Amino acid sequence: MAAAETDRDAPSALCSEFLNFSSKDTAAKWLQGSNLALEVYQHLACYVPKIYCLGPNLNPQNEDLLSQLLLQGPLEWYLCGEEPSVGLAKLEQNNQPSQLCGYVFKVGEPAYICRECAADHTCVLCMQCFLGSVHKEHRYRMTASVGAGVCDCGDTEAWKKGPYCQKHEPSSCDSSQKDPLANMSAEMIARTYNIFSIILKYAVDMLTWDKEDELPEGLEPLVRGDMYYCMLFNDEVHTYEQVIYTLQKAVNCTQKEAVSFATTVDRDGRKSVRFGDFQFCEQAKSVIVTKPLRVQVMHSSVVAHQCFSLRALNWLCQIIRYSGLALSAALCSEEDPVSGGSAERSRRAALHRTHCGEYHQSHRPLPFSCLQNYERLQSDYVKDDHDREFSITEISLQIFTVPSLARMLITEENLMTTIIRTFVDHLRHRDLQGRFQFESYTSQQAFKFRRVQNLIGDLKYVLMSRPTEWTDQLREKYLEGFETFLELLKCIQGMEPVVRQVGQHIEMEQEWEAAFALQIKLTHIISMMQEWCASDEHVLIEAYRKCLNALTHCHSGYTDGEQPITLSMSGHSVDTIRYCVSQEKVSIHLPVSRLLAGLHALLSKTEVAYRFPELLPLSELSPPMLIEHPLRCLILCAQIYYYHDVKCRVEMFDKDLIMLQAGASMMDPNHFLMIMLSRFELFHIFSSADLRKRYGRESANKDVVQQNNTLIEEMLHLIIMIVGERFTAGVGQVEDSDEIQREIVHQLCIRPMAHSELVKALPENVNKETGMERVIDAVALFKKPGVTGRGLYKLRPECAKMFSLYFRHYTRADQSKVLHLVGMGLVEEQQHLLSSSEENSFNFTLKISRPSEAPANSPSILALLETLQKAPHLEVHKDMIRWILKTVASIKTTRECSASAPPSDSSGHTQEEVVRDKEKAERKRKAEMARLRREKIMAQMSEMQKHFINKNKELFQQNLEDLEPSTSSTLEHSESLPLCSPSWSESALVCVGPRRWRAGASERRQVVTCILCQEEQEIKADAKAMVLAAFIQRSTVMSKNRRRPLHDPDKYDPLFMHPDLSFGTHTGSCGHIMHSHCWQRYFEAVQAKEQRRQQRLRVHTSYDVENGEFLCPLCDSEQPDLSQWLSVTSHQTKALLAAHRKTKSSSAEGVDDAEAVREPPPPECFRLDRTLVNPYSSTIKEMLTTFGTATYKVGLKVHPNEQDPRVPIMCWGSCAYTIQSIERLLFDEEKPLFGSLPCRQDDCLSSLTRFGAACWTVSSPDSVQNHFIRLLAALVPDPQVENTPCILDVDMFHLLVSLVLSHPAVLSLDSSGLSSDSAQLHFLHLVTVAHVVQILLTSVPEEVRMEQESGGAEREEEEERVYMLYSTLRMHLGGGLREVSSGWHLWHCVKAGILPYLRAAALFFHYLNGAPAPPELHAVGAGEWEALCGYLCLPSNLLQLYHHNHHVMEPLLQGWCSHPGMLQALHSSPSLIRFPRESNHLIDLPCDYSALINQACPKSGGDKSRVPTLCLVCGSMLCSQSYCCQTELEGEDVGACTAHTFACGAGVGIFLSQVLFLAGKTKGCFYAPPYLDDYGETDQGLRRGNPLHLCQERYRKIQKLWRQHSITEEIGHAQEANQTLVGIDWQHL
Repeated sequence: MAAAETDRDAPSALCSEFLNFSSKDTAAKWLQGSNLALEVYQHLACYVPKIYCLGPNLNPQNEDLLSQLLLQGPLEWYLCGEEPSVGLAKLEQNNQPSQLCGYVFKVGEPAYICRECAADHTCVLCMQCFLGSVHKEHRYRMTASVGAGVCDCGDTEAWKKGPYCQKHEPSSCDSSQKDPLANMSAEMIARTYNIFSIILKYAVDMLTWDKEDELPEGLEPLVRGDMYYCMLFNDEVHTYEQVIYTLQKAVNCTQKEAVSFATTVDRDGRKSVRFGDFQFCEQAKSVIVTKPLRVQVMHSSVVAHQCFSLRALNWLCQIIRYSGLALSAALCSEEDPVSGGSAERSRRAALHRTHCGEYHQSHRPLPFSCLQNYERLQSDYVKDDHDREFSITEISLQIFTVPSLARMLITEENLMTTIIRTFVDHLRHRDLQGRFQFESYTSQQAFKFRRVQNLIGDLKYVLMSRPTEWTDQLREKYLEGFETFLELLKCIQGMEPVVRQVGQHIEMEQEWEAAFALQIKLTHIISMMQEWCASDEHVLIEAYRKCLNALTHCHSGYTDGEQPITLSMSGHSVDTIRYCVSQEKVSIHLPVSRLLAGLHALLSKTEVAYRFPELLPLSELSPPMLIEHPLRCLILCAQIYYYHDVKCRVEMFDKDLIMLQAGASMMDPNHFLMIMLSRFELFHIFSSADLRKRYGRESANKDVVQQNNTLIEEMLHLIIMIVGERFTAGVGQVEDSDEIQREIVHQLCIRPMAHSELVKALPENVNKETGMERVIDAVALFKKPGVTGRGLYKLRPECAKMFSLYFRHYTRADQSKVLHLVGMGLVEEQQHLLSSSEENSFNFTLKISRPSEAPANSPSILALLETLQKAPHLEVHKDMIRWILKTVASIKTTRECSASAPPSDSSGHTQEEVVRDKEKAERKRKAEMARLRREKIMAQMSEMQKHFINKNKELFQQNLEDLEPSTSSTLEHSESLPLCSPSWSESALVCVGPRRWRAGASERRQVVTCILCQEEQEIKADAKAMVLAAFIQRSTVMSKNRRRPLHDPDKYDPLFMHPDLSFGTHTGSCGHIMHSHCWQRYFEAVQAKEQRRQQRLRVHTSYDVENGEFLCPLCDSEQPDLSQWLSVTSHQTKALLAAHRKTKSSSAEGVDDAEAVREPPPPECFRLDRTLVNPYSSTIKEMLTTFGTATYKVGLKVHPNEQDPRVPIMCWGSCAYTIQSIERLLFDEEKPLFGSLPCRQDDCLSSLTRFGAACWTVSSPDSVQNHFIRLLAALVPDPQVENTPCILDVDMFHLLVSLVLSHPAVLSLDSSGLSSDSAQLHFLHLVTVAHVVQILLTSVPEEVRMEQESGGAEREEEEERVYMLYSTLRMHLGGGLREVSSGWHLWHCVKAGILPYLRAAALFFHYLNGAPAPPELHAVGAGEWEALCGYLCLPSNLLQLYHHNHHVMEPLLQGWCSHPGMLQALHSSPSLIRFPRESNHLIDLPCDYSALINQACPKSGGDKSRVPTLCLVCGSMLCSQSYCCQTELEGEDVGACTAHTFACGAGVGIFLSQVLFLAGKTKGCFYAPPYLDDYGETDQGLRRGNPLHLCQERYRKIQKLWRQHSITEEIGHAQEANQTLVGIDWQHL
């Protein structure tokens, strides 16, 4: 209650005080006072608690308004000394804008890096600056910002050329920059310094304030209230679900409120969850703390001042924008930077933005302040748990990457030493030798270590730009920092040693993760240290000396119990130490040794070793010491993955190899080999005089032999690499580009590779560049991608000579791939030999049989393979080697035979021909045996059939007799209607009406095979049911009104489809045919299997328990005119209506006898009591019910109920919607109406149409008859039928299908011989006229600009008749239609508008009656209109349907126009559907992907754009994987995408971040997005950053999947192929 009273009373209590307040007077008072800070603080203490945080429900608009009036107004008056609007305008007029952009990026916004001009990869441009710069024409990289970075446009040090965009380009008058304060008066400068210092101190104090119930001195209010907030704070530990559950228990809120709280906490860093007195809030805190979450009970005045402090910082930034550099100079000279302490996310972000803004205006003051407080700031960050983007330490990226600033800080503030020592001080976990120890790290220490690693990244920023000129002071400070860096490396040298595992393969251990993570962080730093050293000879020499001393110190300190020994062999001896790598521990972390190896190679590369040998400590070098630890590591690390990984190998494996090469070059070769034998533990094998005897004795132990062979192989491989691998700058006379080129060649020797694969296989430098683009064209050819797949680089043939099987970066798996390459070459040669009898130029066997070119006399590949065939250690590859040798022999034999035997000589058979003949004879013998077996089986089956016929002779004879009359009657009927006989010319084919084409007995017969039991069966009405597997889904693909509110499924009447097709039911099929009982057994087995699973991972793709539907293919004569037929049908419907009313009222009391007397008698031969005989077998009826119920359930989203009268309506609607969907797809793809559908769609439409014609037989006849009466009343108005829709609210094709398919229920009661064919034709005529009227009422353009085409007498007749009909409509509507002067324009609208309807009707009657289509409809051409009209038995001038039956149509026309909803529908132009309806397409996407990633969800708020996702159907921007857009759907919380699929796509959605397909709540998959780079590859998350452009072909493929209703099918295939998709909670997306 207290909270409510405070909210209500606060405005009235403060109203008079606010009205009497004067900002001018307050500012004048401050000017006259002696203590400005005290005055301002008193003012804030008085008014801030009265404006902010007055209750549980905040009102930001009122708070901002009062803040501007009472708080910011006095500050602006004081600052300007006059009316703020005038003073700020003057400042803006004198503004000296900064040439630095300084735009602060938000999370997810695009940032651009020019790969040609950027000084390093941290130099970025915002989108506006990039589009206005020269860099958009260069090679650039596009990334999504992680937040807090700034645009470097205007920074001349950030760009090699083009530092300015068009907006920030300095003008000629700006050549001499003046003092930014020159345009300001001394008084204003003083006021600015005063007010900025006070407000900035106030904001910093409050944002870092950690006391809950006290305020800083001077801010205590005179009257202290007793209201508190229970404030929940964000952390990086607890999940959304944990926070939501805790809040529901603690503050008794709903789940929706708890989700809102949790979302705000995650976005802003904190949220008040309770407001009231102290005890009330403390009670909630006690519950929340037990979970445990971070929560505080804070006094309302503290919260109020913290809210205003954010506003104050924003005000400062806003004021600075008026004057550019002038006021920013005052701001930059004030406070030291603050880390934010325990402040939450929103306060940290505000401080961060302020620091970034002030730094970008003046580089000088802030960096020194940051460096002076560097250790404290980093300590605060390490102790905290918030992301680095919300820490002031992130600003080091902006400071240390400025080259001049970084070098100034190195020389003046000893920056390198400060960073390294701060980093080392945080890693205090050491062993006895002082080395880092990570093995026993607790989870908390591991978390802290991950944060500590970010510190060393600052050193990378400092070293990013190598100096071109050195000063003595820079050399001194750099070498001092280098020495400190060596101290860090000494703590890593030899840490965490491990023992080699014998007999098993070890790639990675969990406890190695921390050490390798540190190694990866240091990789680029070590490389950059060497680059700095290489740029100055003096620095290189001194660094080499210091590094050698550090390595000597490490070896002297870490003896590990090593004992000296002397090795002797063949007259040679060498002193070394005893060390067994297989038993002793070996460390893979040797950064000091590797740094020395790198510096040693640089001495050779820069020729310093040759020009200044006297300055180098060459005498101190001990080659055995240099090679000892790298050699141990190379022996150990054949098993360790990370050691050879591309991220680590440059500063690990490669440097170890260089050190061995350097040591070997300074040693006696024999001594080097003896030490290698000792370390591989092979010395005892090769040193003995009776070597063969000992080896033979040991060969009894196969394990020992295998182990020795493995060690020998590894040793020889290492020797080959030491001697042969010289493609390294400083080792061989090569450049860096040569090394990259050779790397690419060996990658492409394995297989053609995509651009991204090559980039991953090459090491990146600190700027994330591999150098591949410079050399790739010289060694490879690029094959562009097609619609699917990606572009591939293929090795140029002339570069194959660079291949070496022992390339140092080849793994064993890569080396084994060489065998596969040899095999592929042999297979290709075989194919060439078999395909052509002429001499073939491709002779791969000759190439692998030749000796290698270098070194001289080296064996050929074939000789090496023959040698390796007997090698015991290559057991895995023996089969492959044998096959290669066998294939080579076969190819050689074939070539010899073809070369020696003359073409005409066929008498002499070579050995190869004999073998071939034997194989052919064997195949013939087997084929003959199979034929005899088949004949025997068929004979047995024939005997069984004869036996069955003899046994059931009477039954068989009866069936033959029954068959003969039906056959003869069919023949008689065909003779009486010669125009309908099969011999009728194709040009007169008709699909509807009495003259329609009819199939003969042989043509009607259809035999199909069950895919489950493989039994053949003829399709008959009384036979076993044959079914198709089908999938039913709700669809909005053709919707013209996605905003139509969802209907109540229990009350919705789906009889009439609206022309907007807001949603429909689509049926698709895979085309597989089965017996119904075969399917039932299989389906029951699948169900049982699903039920046995403890946890159901997914539903079967083909047999979904809820949505697996199956179709049944069913089989299926005169002449009254339209008026007679309408009269008869009208009498029948009236009789049915009367009977239905009588049935309903029979149970009611007091039936009126007079009313019964007035009931009209039924027509003759129309018996209401006639018993209907269902012609279908029981299995067919069962399947009809199954499919009908499934369509009803899916289409209306209700529980199954086969008795519901809406079941047949949904079946007819699904038939009509599916046909319309396929017709539109064929039209848009410019395919012919017939002959272009795949078999499965053809079978689906045929079965679906015939099912629709038969489904009434398993429904209630009364309900179907009632549906027919209501449907007919829409065309033939009947006052006895209520709620008849206006014809503008009815889709005419749906109406046609429903009328035709429901009419048999009425016709079955008639015994007069009326033809169903005539009824179908009359329905078509009526609905066609109604659709013509519909088009004339809705689709005539307001202003027609088309030029009329000249036509003959027939055209004039068409125009005259359509004009007369339009005039009649205007007359009936009383001038409600606009006047049109031209009949030609009207006829053009009618023809264009009705064409989709005619095409769909042709498909419908084709599949319903089985009439083949004329040839004109099997091709796309100009004669389609006439062919359609002829096929549908319609006149080509459709207006004849109206004028020839004018006496019948005129009353109908009047009835349609007089409908109460007609005028209302015509006047609601936005919702009026015009014909032809345009086909729906996915939204248009921009060509450049960066135009998309700059968008954000409007609900996300704050600095984060979250995970923006674009609906490709309607263009809505949503959040994926975020709670800010989560909503409730059917009682369950779902993500924004899932909820949107039901509103926009009836449960199916397509979204673009990466393309996401969703179907319902539980199914989804990811699909390749349509945006590709220049290499034909996608780039999820912009990891590579190549510019992405829209691929129209791929986007059309996605659109085709959507329009074909194949999204759900695609999801099923994806989940079938990738089981991980099943475990994703799709409903949360």
